[in-house]
Amino acid sequence: MQMPAEGPFLSPENPLATVDQCEAEDRAQRIFERPEFERARAEAAHRWRNAVRFPARSQMSRFDDMIDEYAFHHALWAANSDSVYPKVTRVLAPPHHWFGRDVRGSRWGGESPDVIYRIIPVEHGGTYEIVGRASSCDLQMSVYSLMSDNTAQPVTQALLDSADMLLDEKGQFVITIDADPARGRANHLQTRPGTDWLNIRDVIGDWLTETPNALSIRRLDLPKRGPLSDEELSERGVRRLSDGVYFAYYCSRSGSTQPPNWTQPPVPSARTAGLSTQLGTKANLVVDDEEALVVITNGGGALFRNAVLHDLFSMTMTYWSHTTSLNMTQMVADEDGRFTLVIAHEDPGVHNWLDTCGLNEMIFGHRWQSFPPEGSDEPPAIIVESVRFNDLDAVLPPGIKRISTAERRDQLARREAGFSRRFLDY
Repeated sequence: MQMPAEGPFLSPENPLATVDQCEAEDRAQRIFERPEFERARAEAAHRWRNAVRFPARSQMSRFDDMIDEYAFHHALWAANSDSVYPKVTRVLAPPHHWFGRDVRGSRWGGESPDVIYRIIPVEHGGTYEIVGRASSCDLQMSVYSLMSDNTAQPVTQALLDSADMLLDEKGQFVITIDADPARGRANHLQTRPGTDWLNIRDVIGDWLTETPNALSIRRLDLPKRGPLSDEELSERGVRRLSDGVYFAYYCSRSGSTQPPNWTQPPVPSARTAGLSTQLGTKANLVVDDEEALVVITNGGGALFRNAVLHDLFSMTMTYWSHTTSLNMTQMVADEDGRFTLVIAHEDPGVHNWLDTCGLNEMIFGHRWQSFPPEGSDEPPAIIVESVRFNDLDAVLPPGIKRISTAERRDQLARREAGFSRRFLDY
């Protein structure tokens, strides 16, 4: 659905291209360059490096880029942390170029290539209204989570799932946020003491056709002060940057310290600050140069699923130009209905290839999200088997989807085209 390039929106095709986003990115860059923020970044890097330089020694060449993205994430969060003057801003995006500017990446903590993450600052006692518009006749699969600012582990205080939301015949909806119960109001979130921001996750299955919901925010009660200065916002960013190192370190090490090539049974992601509507598993992958891993999984009844490779710092790799992730619309089922994925350094000639991009050690994650109310006859399940690359044909199921060199080029071209839609600026 096309939107007019008006008001907060700068593109008729891309609801992520907004005045709010550009202003937050510019302010975040100023915060990132402030002396106190640079000192905090250096101190965080020192602590983190001391903890990982031996266990992550094979990937320390990736360390500085990771720390820069981690730091810029908190600068971007700080730039939009004034709940009296809230904006809608995207975070957890890779480096990109749009509106004539190079924008730093802001990834950390094992983000998903198939989710558009946005944040809105809110506070208990404030009254807010989010006006949204679905990108198609159906509401985008989305989750709105009220979060408290606990950097030891973010805490979800309330959650609104798009499956439970109401919208009008034009695909528009309104979300209200305040300290009162819903009392019959649809699409309502009630704040509690300690509420700090709203996390928004829009799931993108088909990158070429699906678009995040268009969102704008306004605070309805009158402001009692002016906007915070760069210095005041930077102070907030410094605190989160410094305190958040421990949880970010946990996110990466919780995957890479498990036994090699073993997957834990799927567990609710809410235990580690994820979604309560999601089950997930992690694995510490070790793939020698002549090896491959065969992953067999099922749908588990979930409306959304994906399998993602991360480096040892829980950073996604170049998923826009390599198949380092596959979601439920991108992977193809075997003839028996299960899904066989091959993790390998070389193209194995199967459709469901997860490309290691040359890394021998990785963190693997699989998510199952949004289950039908009646449940599923087949709970989520996954197994991983290590084989020699040259022996793949002997262990792969006969009904697996094969792919030609030309089809692989087309798969990757569609992937890059779909990713580029997220940064349309016209």
